[in-house]
Amino acid sequence: MSKEKEAYSPWSNIVYSMRLHWRARPLTLICCVVSAIVGVALPFVNILMPKIVIDNLTARVTPGEFIVSVGVMALLLAALSCAKSYADLITNESVGTISILKHLQATMHKHLTMDFEVLESPGYAKLGEKAWRAMQSNHSPSSNIPRSMTMLVINVLGFVTYGMVIVNVHPLIILFLAVSAGINWLALSRARKIERETREERSKLQGKLWYMQKVSKEPSGGKDVRLYGLNSLISSVFKSVIATSTEKEHKVATGDMKAQLSDALLGLVRDGAAYAFLIYLLMNGELTLGNFVLVFAAIGAFAGWLSGILTHSSELMRALSELSDIRVYLDVPDVSNTGPGHELPAGDMLPPAITLNNVTYTYPEAKEPTLCGIDLVITPGERIAIVGANGAGKTTLIKLICGLYKPTSGEITLGGVDITRFNRDRYFAMLSTVFQDIHLFCCDIAGNISQQSPDRTDYEKVKKCLELSGLLEKVSGLEQGESTLLVRRVHDDAIELSGGEKQKLALARALYKDAPVIILDEPTAALDPIAESEIYQRYAELTAGKTSIYISHRLASTRFCDRILLIDDGGIAECGTHDELMRYGGKYAEMFNVQSRYYKDEEVAENEDALHLA
Repeated sequence: MSKEKEAYSPWSNIVYSMRLHWRARPLTLICCVVSAIVGVALPFVNILMPKIVIDNLTARVTPGEFIVSVGVMALLLAALSCAKSYADLITNESVGTISILKHLQATMHKHLTMDFEVLESPGYAKLGEKAWRAMQSNHSPSSNIPRSMTMLVINVLGFVTYGMVIVNVHPLIILFLAVSAGINWLALSRARKIERETREERSKLQGKLWYMQKVSKEPSGGKDVRLYGLNSLISSVFKSVIATSTEKEHKVATGDMKAQLSDALLGLVRDGAAYAFLIYLLMNGELTLGNFVLVFAAIGAFAGWLSGILTHSSELMRALSELSDIRVYLDVPDVSNTGPGHELPAGDMLPPAITLNNVTYTYPEAKEPTLCGIDLVITPGERIAIVGANGAGKTTLIKLICGLYKPTSGEITLGGVDITRFNRDRYFAMLSTVFQDIHLFCCDIAGNISQQSPDRTDYEKVKKCLELSGLLEKVSGLEQGESTLLVRRVHDDAIELSGGEKQKLALARALYKDAPVIILDEPTAALDPIAESEIYQRYAELTAGKTSIYISHRLASTRFCDRILLIDDGGIAECGTHDELMRYGGKYAEMFNVQSRYYKDEEVAENEDALHLA
């Protein structure tokens, strides 16, 4: 934590913010400087104007001299007003849009490119939530830092300028104002301390509220909410979180109110005493009428400058703290190789052998390893099935092979080279993977399959893959065909696919990629046994010569594989062909016999035989 504070100190964050705005639009910072100068000069000229008028009248200058002096001040006021309006316009436009979009773009890029293992970790997810909420606040750090800095500079310059005017009249006045300001600063510091102490808890409560809102409106959970009558439970939890959140916000608001009340009462006493002292000086001839008017106005403004320094410095520190949250999120380094890396096998060397040497993996914050001491060699072109109970670690093993996870110990090699030595994205390009939790992207069907822009998509290949995955008939019946948009939440004219159709589309996506290593992690769970057997039969035919890894709960669907691995208790408990494992009579045979009671359909058996012959 200390290193984090050193890396992202207030000064570091200020420099970072200024660089961000300078690169986005240099005129923004120039206008901030102009706004700061004019922000002090304009009110000062305003309070100086009455003094000049009174001094000219008491000095009985000529009408021409009076008009010239007042006219010059009026022109100066007009010029300063125009400069301030222009500077504020540019500052508000740029700070409120460009800088925020820069951070949103940076976080989106981070989401898309960071290591998957980091993305999935609970600690990093919390960092992401804090960073996202910081950017989604009414005044995000991206916009609040330049504004707060500008206002802080204005108030500091105003404080110094007006203080010099007041000291020039009588030093006792400025001393009295400074003491009252110190008392006010203590009250404001107390309010800011309460805000800081409750920020983390309020942030967590906001995350809970966001989650509850998401649950209440997501169609995927809407069925359970209605059928199980969860609305009252969710509402009660929501009300409880709202009550706790309101209590914390009330605590912060009470602190702010006390600070403001203290400021108001002190201001009344302070200004009253200062004005009384000015009147005393005027009545005793120690102060001219012009200076009386000037200092009278300066005292009220001086208090405002002082209050502004306290307020905007507090806002700036809060914005800088939130910016640190964003930077911590953006600056977490990737562990995987994103450089040139070792040269990947190519040409006749495909598909390469995949070897796991004593691989152990423990999830972050977990006490026990999910997989322990895995030794496995997948020979080129071999078809491997991975089976086991829920939670045995099958998907974890696949993610390790895919390079999404890095082994806690041991190594995974491709063609004899540790996969961490390869460029991450080039290694990913060698894998056609379909997971059970399938995600559709907000583009058309063809784009979802090719994962490319329209101008780089081979539409004939898309149709071929749709046919092979069993989805062509469905797509051909649509008015827009493969150009039909998906994800109705984004596109009003989009369609929604069923669970089985999504899995067929994902299979088509894997076929289109045509990588040398095929990995199917229960991609057909939403399909019936017959459809699953048909899909696996097609894959057995189409992936001949490729290295293929299958995960399935339906053991009959993997009989055609060259080897079947049973994962149990964190390791490979059994390994062999279907016939070998059945003769062994272990856990695999037990699981298969239990399942076979439910799958006696002759058509399924015929499909299994066809797969076995493939």
